[in-house]
Amino acid sequence: MSSVKSIQLLCLSVLFSAGFSSATSAKVITDFDETKIQAPLKESNEQSLTGTICRTRQHTRWDVCFNKFENDEEQMKSFNFTNWGENKIVPKSGFGVGRSFEFQFEDFARSDLGLLVWDSPDEVESHGHLKLMMFFPRHILPSIRYVSDAEKDQVIVTLPNKEELIFNGKSYEVEGGVLAEGPIKQDEEGNALNPELVYKGNGVVVEADRLNDYPVGLNAQTGKNNLATIRKKGFKDCKIPVKDLWYTDDAKGGNVFFNKKYVTDKAFDVLLKAKCKFSMFN
Repeated sequence: MSSVKSIQLLCLSVLFSAGFSSATSAKVITDFDETKIQAPLKESNEQSLTGTICRTRQHTRWDVCFNKFENDEEQMKSFNFTNWGENKIVPKSGFGVGRSFEFQFEDFARSDLGLLVWDSPDEVESHGHLKLMMFFPRHILPSIRYVSDAEKDQVIVTLPNKEELIFNGKSYEVEGGVLAEGPIKQDEEGNALNPELVYKGNGVVVEADRLNDYPVGLNAQTGKNNLATIRKKGFKDCKIPVKDLWYTDDAKGGNVFFNKKYVTDKAFDVLLKAKCKFSMFN
Protein backbone atom coordinates (compact mmCIF):
# COMPACT_ATOMS: atom_id res chain seq x y z
CA MET A 1 0.00 0.00 0.00
CA SER A 2 1.58 3.26 -1.11
CA SER A 3 2.67 6.06 1.19
CA VAL A 4 1.99 9.77 0.66
CA LYS A 5 5.11 10.10 -1.50
CA SER A 6 3.83 7.43 -3.86
CA ILE A 7 0.35 8.96 -3.84
CA GLN A 8 1.80 12.31 -4.94
CA LEU A 9 3.61 10.60 -7.79
CA LEU A 10 0.39 8.84 -8.72
CA CYS A 11 -1.48 12.14 -8.84
CA LEU A 12 1.04 13.57 -11.28
CA SER A 13 0.94 10.38 -13.31
CA VAL A 14 -2.85 10.47 -13.56
CA LEU A 15 -2.76 14.08 -14.71
CA PHE A 16 -0.10 13.60 -17.37
CA SER A 17 -0.35 9.94 -18.40
CA ALA A 18 -2.61 10.47 -21.41
CA GLY A 19 0.40 10.69 -23.69
CA PHE A 20 1.67 7.21 -22.79
CA SER A 21 0.72 4.05 -24.61
CA SER A 22 0.15 0.75 -22.83
CA ALA A 23 3.28 -0.72 -24.36
CA THR A 24 6.49 -0.74 -22.34
CA SER A 25 10.02 -1.96 -22.98
CA ALA A 26 10.65 -2.59 -19.28
CA LYS A 27 10.51 -6.11 -17.92
CA VAL A 28 7.17 -6.65 -16.19
CA ILE A 29 7.19 -8.83 -13.07
CA THR A 30 4.19 -11.18 -13.05
CA ASP A 31 2.29 -10.34 -16.21
CA PHE A 32 -1.20 -9.37 -15.10
CA ASP A 33 -4.44 -8.62 -16.93
CA GLU A 34 -6.60 -6.33 -14.80
CA THR A 35 -9.73 -7.28 -16.77
CA LYS A 36 -9.67 -10.90 -15.54
CA ILE A 37 -11.06 -12.28 -12.28
CA GLN A 38 -8.11 -13.68 -10.35
CA ALA A 39 -7.39 -14.77 -6.78
CA PRO A 40 -4.62 -13.01 -4.84
CA LEU A 41 -1.20 -14.49 -5.57
CA LYS A 42 -0.08 -14.28 -1.95
CA GLU A 43 -1.45 -13.46 1.48
CA SER A 44 0.88 -10.68 2.62
CA ASN A 45 2.33 -7.64 0.84
CA GLU A 46 6.07 -7.30 1.53
CA GLN A 47 6.83 -4.68 -1.12
CA SER A 48 9.30 -1.87 -0.43
CA LEU A 49 8.19 1.63 -1.40
CA THR A 50 9.24 2.51 -4.94
CA GLY A 51 8.52 5.11 -7.57
CA THR A 52 5.26 4.85 -9.51
CA ILE A 53 4.65 5.10 -13.25
CA CYS A 54 1.18 5.11 -14.85
CA ARG A 55 0.03 4.54 -18.42
CA THR A 56 -3.31 4.95 -20.14
CA ARG A 57 -4.81 1.89 -21.77
CA GLN A 58 -5.38 2.25 -25.51
CA HIS A 59 -9.14 2.42 -25.06
CA THR A 60 -8.55 5.35 -22.61
CA ARG A 61 -11.16 4.15 -20.11
CA TRP A 62 -8.62 3.82 -17.26
CA ASP A 63 -4.94 4.05 -16.34
CA VAL A 64 -2.76 1.27 -14.96
CA CYS A 65 0.06 2.02 -12.54
CA PHE A 66 3.24 0.11 -11.78
CA ASN A 67 5.91 -0.05 -9.12
CA LYS A 68 9.12 1.06 -10.84
CA PHE A 69 12.16 -0.75 -9.44
CA GLU A 70 15.80 0.34 -9.66
CA ASN A 71 16.63 -2.51 -12.05
CA ASP A 72 14.01 -1.11 -14.47
CA GLU A 73 11.56 -3.89 -13.71
CA GLU A 74 7.90 -3.02 -13.24
CA GLN A 75 5.00 -4.64 -11.39
CA MET A 76 1.39 -3.52 -11.75
CA LYS A 77 -0.08 -2.19 -8.50
CA SER A 78 -3.38 -0.45 -9.32
CA PHE A 79 -5.80 0.86 -11.92
CA ASN A 80 -7.51 4.22 -11.72
CA PHE A 81 -9.66 6.85 -13.40
CA THR A 82 -10.97 10.33 -12.55
CA ASN A 83 -14.24 12.22 -12.81
CA TRP A 84 -12.98 15.62 -13.99
CA GLY A 85 -16.44 17.29 -14.07
CA GLU A 86 -18.40 19.39 -14.67
CA ASN A 87 -21.34 17.30 -13.48
CA LYS A 88 -23.47 16.70 -10.39
CA ILE A 89 -20.55 15.02 -8.55
CA VAL A 90 -17.76 17.41 -9.59
CA PRO A 91 -19.64 20.71 -9.93
CA LYS A 92 -16.77 22.75 -11.34
CA SER A 93 -13.72 22.14 -13.50
CA GLY A 94 -10.14 23.33 -13.27
CA PHE A 95 -6.55 22.08 -13.26
CA GLY A 96 -6.48 18.94 -11.10
CA VAL A 97 -10.10 19.34 -9.94
CA GLY A 98 -11.99 16.05 -9.72
CA ARG A 99 -12.73 12.82 -7.88
CA SER A 100 -10.21 10.05 -8.49
CA PHE A 101 -10.69 6.32 -7.88
CA GLU A 102 -7.60 4.14 -7.39
CA PHE A 103 -8.14 0.39 -6.98
CA GLN A 104 -5.06 -1.01 -5.25
CA PHE A 105 -3.55 -4.51 -5.30
CA GLU A 106 0.11 -3.97 -4.49
CA ASP A 107 2.25 -7.11 -4.67
CA PHE A 108 -0.96 -8.95 -5.72
CA ALA A 109 -1.46 -9.65 -2.01
CA ARG A 110 -4.71 -10.21 -0.12
CA SER A 111 -3.49 -7.99 2.72
CA ASP A 112 -3.55 -4.72 0.74
CA LEU A 113 -6.60 -4.61 -1.52
CA GLY A 114 -8.09 -1.15 -1.25
CA LEU A 115 -9.97 1.65 -2.97
CA LEU A 116 -8.48 5.11 -2.52
CA VAL A 117 -10.85 7.98 -3.34
CA TRP A 118 -9.33 11.44 -3.70
CA ASP A 119 -11.50 14.56 -3.82
CA SER A 120 -9.74 17.65 -5.21
CA PRO A 121 -12.33 20.45 -5.00
CA ASP A 122 -10.23 23.25 -6.48
CA GLU A 123 -6.71 24.00 -7.67
CA VAL A 124 -5.27 24.27 -4.13
CA GLU A 125 -3.49 20.95 -3.49
CA SER A 126 -3.82 21.14 0.31
CA HIS A 127 -7.63 21.21 0.00
CA GLY A 128 -7.72 17.60 -1.17
CA HIS A 129 -9.35 14.94 1.01
CA LEU A 130 -8.50 11.23 0.72
CA LYS A 131 -10.56 8.23 1.75
CA LEU A 132 -9.39 4.61 1.86
CA MET A 133 -11.95 1.79 1.68
CA MET A 134 -11.27 -1.94 2.08
CA PHE A 135 -13.98 -4.50 1.28
CA PHE A 136 -14.29 -7.88 3.00
CA PRO A 137 -14.16 -10.82 2.55
CA ARG A 138 -11.24 -10.53 0.12
CA HIS A 139 -11.77 -13.34 -2.39
CA ILE A 140 -10.20 -11.84 -5.53
CA LEU A 141 -8.00 -9.05 -6.82
CA PRO A 142 -10.06 -6.10 -8.10
CA SER A 143 -10.81 -6.28 -11.82
CA ILE A 144 -12.21 -3.85 -14.38
CA ARG A 145 -13.99 -4.06 -17.72
CA TYR A 146 -16.03 -1.78 -19.93
CA VAL A 147 -19.24 -2.32 -21.83
CA SER A 148 -19.96 0.00 -24.74
CA ASP A 149 -22.80 -0.36 -27.22
CA ALA A 150 -25.65 1.67 -28.65
CA GLU A 151 -27.48 1.71 -25.32
CA LYS A 152 -24.75 2.23 -22.72
CA ASP A 153 -21.13 3.09 -22.03
CA GLN A 154 -20.02 1.75 -18.66
CA VAL A 155 -16.91 0.88 -16.70
CA ILE A 156 -17.57 -1.99 -14.28
CA VAL A 157 -15.27 -2.80 -11.37
CA THR A 158 -15.46 -6.08 -9.46
CA LEU A 159 -14.35 -5.56 -5.86
CA PRO A 160 -12.31 -8.04 -3.79
CA ASN A 161 -15.53 -9.31 -2.17
CA LYS A 162 -16.95 -10.01 -5.69
CA GLU A 163 -19.50 -7.18 -5.54
CA GLU A 164 -19.60 -4.68 -8.40
CA LEU A 165 -19.41 -0.94 -8.97
CA ILE A 166 -20.80 0.54 -12.18
CA PHE A 167 -19.49 3.86 -13.51
CA ASN A 168 -20.52 6.00 -16.44
CA GLY A 169 -17.85 5.26 -19.04
CA LYS A 170 -17.47 8.93 -20.01
CA SER A 171 -17.99 10.97 -16.84
CA TYR A 172 -17.02 8.31 -14.25
CA GLU A 173 -19.99 9.11 -12.08
CA VAL A 174 -21.25 6.10 -10.10
CA GLU A 175 -24.31 4.65 -11.90
CA GLY A 176 -24.94 1.52 -9.85
CA GLY A 177 -23.55 -1.25 -7.71
CA VAL A 178 -22.70 -1.22 -4.03
CA LEU A 179 -21.69 2.44 -3.56
CA ALA A 180 -23.96 5.49 -3.40
CA GLU A 181 -22.16 8.69 -4.35
CA GLY A 182 -22.60 12.32 -3.32
CA PRO A 183 -20.95 15.47 -4.72
CA ILE A 184 -17.62 16.99 -3.69
CA LYS A 185 -18.18 19.41 -0.81
CA GLN A 186 -15.97 22.04 0.85
CA ASP A 187 -15.93 23.73 4.24
CA GLU A 188 -15.67 27.49 4.75
CA GLU A 189 -11.88 27.35 4.39
CA GLY A 190 -12.09 25.53 1.07
CA ASN A 191 -11.04 22.11 2.35
CA ALA A 192 -12.80 19.13 0.83
CA LEU A 193 -14.94 17.12 3.20
CA ASN A 194 -14.66 13.34 3.54
CA PRO A 195 -15.57 11.96 0.06
CA GLU A 196 -19.25 11.01 0.15
CA LEU A 197 -19.33 7.36 -0.85
CA VAL A 198 -21.68 5.12 1.11
CA TYR A 199 -21.32 1.34 1.00
CA LYS A 200 -24.63 -0.50 0.39
CA GLY A 201 -23.32 -4.03 -0.07
CA ASN A 202 -23.67 -7.14 2.05
CA GLY A 203 -20.04 -7.44 3.12
CA VAL A 204 -17.89 -5.44 5.52
CA VAL A 205 -16.14 -2.17 4.66
CA VAL A 206 -13.27 -0.55 6.56
CA GLU A 207 -12.91 3.19 5.98
CA ALA A 208 -10.32 5.80 6.94
CA ASP A 209 -10.04 9.37 5.69
CA ARG A 210 -7.70 12.34 6.07
CA LEU A 211 -7.33 15.88 4.75
CA ASN A 212 -4.32 16.37 2.45
CA ASP A 213 -2.61 13.18 3.60
CA TYR A 214 -2.65 9.44 3.12
CA PRO A 215 -5.48 8.21 5.39
CA VAL A 216 -3.47 5.47 7.12
CA GLY A 217 0.08 6.81 6.75
CA LEU A 218 2.53 7.66 9.50
CA ASN A 219 0.74 10.83 10.65
CA ALA A 220 -2.56 8.99 10.94
CA GLN A 221 -0.94 6.17 12.90
CA THR A 222 0.55 8.52 15.52
CA GLY A 223 -2.54 10.67 16.01
CA LYS A 224 -4.44 9.97 19.22
CA ASN A 225 -7.92 10.40 17.76
CA ASN A 226 -7.44 8.90 14.31
CA LEU A 227 -10.04 6.18 13.98
CA ALA A 228 -11.04 3.82 11.20
CA THR A 229 -14.73 3.03 10.80
CA ILE A 230 -15.89 -0.53 10.16
CA ARG A 231 -19.40 -0.96 8.76
CA LYS A 232 -21.79 -3.80 8.05
CA LYS A 233 -25.41 -3.46 7.03
CA GLY A 234 -27.75 -3.87 10.01
CA PHE A 235 -25.09 -3.26 12.67
CA LYS A 236 -23.80 -0.25 14.57
CA ASP A 237 -20.65 1.36 13.14
CA CYS A 238 -17.46 0.17 14.81
CA LYS A 239 -14.46 2.44 15.51
CA ILE A 240 -10.88 1.13 15.76
CA PRO A 241 -7.66 3.19 16.02
CA VAL A 242 -5.88 3.46 12.67
CA LYS A 243 -2.62 2.44 14.37
CA ASP A 244 -4.18 -0.93 15.28
CA LEU A 245 -4.91 -1.75 11.63
CA TRP A 246 -1.95 -0.26 9.71
CA TYR A 247 1.73 0.39 10.32
CA THR A 248 4.66 2.05 8.57
CA ASP A 249 7.71 -0.14 7.90
CA ASP A 250 10.94 1.88 7.79
CA ALA A 251 12.82 -1.20 6.61
CA LYS A 252 10.57 -1.18 3.52
CA GLY A 253 11.27 2.45 2.64
CA GLY A 254 8.40 3.82 4.70
CA ASN A 255 5.72 1.79 2.97
CA VAL A 256 2.40 1.36 4.79
CA PHE A 257 1.00 -2.13 5.41
CA PHE A 258 -2.13 -3.69 6.86
CA ASN A 259 -1.44 -5.24 10.25
CA LYS A 260 0.21 -8.63 9.69
CA LYS A 261 -1.96 -10.16 12.42
CA TYR A 262 -5.01 -9.62 10.20
CA VAL A 263 -3.63 -10.66 6.82
CA THR A 264 -6.13 -13.50 6.40
CA ASP A 265 -9.87 -12.96 6.45
CA LYS A 266 -10.20 -15.59 9.17
CA ALA A 267 -7.83 -13.66 11.44
CA PHE A 268 -9.52 -10.33 10.72
CA ASP A 269 -12.91 -11.87 11.44
CA VAL A 270 -11.73 -12.76 14.95
CA LEU A 271 -11.06 -9.05 15.49
CA LEU A 272 -14.47 -8.12 14.08
CA LYS A 273 -16.26 -10.48 16.43
CA ALA A 274 -14.32 -9.22 19.45
CA LYS A 275 -14.41 -5.48 18.74
CA CYS A 276 -17.44 -4.97 16.50
CA LYS A 277 -19.74 -7.84 17.51
CA PHE A 278 -20.33 -8.98 13.94
CA SER A 279 -18.72 -11.27 11.36
CA MET A 280 -17.93 -10.81 7.69
CA PHE A 281 -19.12 -14.34 6.96
CA ASN A 282 -22.80 -14.20 7.99
